[in-house]
Amino acid sequence: MPPPQINFLNHLRDKKDKKRWIIIPKIFFYPLIFLLIFIFIFSFQVIISGNSIAENLEKINIFNHLGLNINNEKLLKGETEDRINILLLGMGGEGHPGPDLTDTMILASLQPSTKKVAMISIPRDLSVPIPGYGWRKINNANHFGEMKNAGEGAKLSSEIVSQTFNLPVQYYVRVDFSGFEKLIDELDGIKIYVDNAFTDPQFPTDDYGYQTVSFKQGWQKMDGKTALNYARSRHGTNGENSDFARSKRQQKVLQAIKDKALSFTTFISYRKISALFELYKDNVSTNLEPWEIFKFYKLSKEIDVKNITNLVLDDATDGPLYATNINGAFLLLPRDMSFTQLQNLVKNVFDPAAVNKKQEIIKLEIQNGTKIEGLAYRASLQLKADGYKITRISNAPKQDYANTLIYDLTKGQKNEALLNIKNKLNADLAKDDPEWLNTQDIQSDFIVILGQNQ
Repeated sequence: MPPPQINFLNHLRDKKDKKRWIIIPKIFFYPLIFLLIFIFIFSFQVIISGNSIAENLEKINIFNHLGLNINNEKLLKGETEDRINILLLGMGGEGHPGPDLTDTMILASLQPSTKKVAMISIPRDLSVPIPGYGWRKINNANHFGEMKNAGEGAKLSSEIVSQTFNLPVQYYVRVDFSGFEKLIDELDGIKIYVDNAFTDPQFPTDDYGYQTVSFKQGWQKMDGKTALNYARSRHGTNGENSDFARSKRQQKVLQAIKDKALSFTTFISYRKISALFELYKDNVSTNLEPWEIFKFYKLSKEIDVKNITNLVLDDATDGPLYATNINGAFLLLPRDMSFTQLQNLVKNVFDPAAVNKKQEIIKLEIQNGTKIEGLAYRASLQLKADGYKITRISNAPKQDYANTLIYDLTKGQKNEALLNIKNKLNADLAKDDPEWLNTQDIQSDFIVILGQNQ
């Protein structure tokens, strides 16, 4: 059965000023989403630069033709808090070593009031606690999520990033890198101007070895594999071995994909549209709704590329992490032995001056209100890693608590900290102090009694 058709004004007029109409398959909308997402995950700068056919589709109100109510008054998640966080994930996919490991992890934050964007690069080797698996590299979260329930990897990754950096992650987008090659091949290749000829003798192979790749100066038509090699090369000669040079090459590839994919000849080709639709289904996982994607696109056009902050969490001399080797595994750990500095950097990415402000230390007493042995100790390790000072660990007077309970000894003076602990532990707030509290010498801001819900 042929795809449903829609008619819309092409905004082109002939010499007699008559309207021209064209027929576009309705499924064009879905590969367009794929293209916007795919380009977005590699470079926010590319998607916000220049004009494209998507802008013309917006002008002619294609969204209503497709039954979508794109309403500027409808808010994105996080918009009322003036910070929208999107986790961008890239994984090798089928045919690559560790196919479900997310070797690209970028937390993109948008501040609607200022139209500022921050791209926070999260290193794949950062060691974090993953419930049920202990301390693991953060890029394992997607793999564990897929093992537990196919299709849930990106969701678990966003939950772990939210837990690690203590901020909500409203959206996630995961792209399979194998789709990158297929995308370019379906577009019949792309043309790239290579500024500098170079050779990379240490380009990795899928079997953990090395191969040599070379590129000549000048215009070249590249298929998917060649373009991916060109974009990924890290050890090229002739000045092409820096992250800056690699980033510049990636920009070239992405711009070429954008120009080719959103060209007139592409979107009138039913064969290409059908193939791109299949690529979207097979290579993209996201919790974004179609209207949200296009609202992001509209917001992106208001962003000045000079307002994009790039924050790399690394182990440089002045970085927040340090490198270590544990049982033969290379790991990155927080330099301050907790996640406080990392959380502070990410929280204040739009206000760097606030990073240097002295952070208040919140003191907690942890009591085990259950018969689960070691529960208070395990919870204390996590809370200590998050920057809280643990003043005491003990058993509660009773061990029959179903839900975790928090006693606020500051009498409302540290509400922000109280809310953070409440959300982290899914706890209830105690309304009255118990009698036993008056008989103890308390040196804490809050007493946490752990319940069975932990």
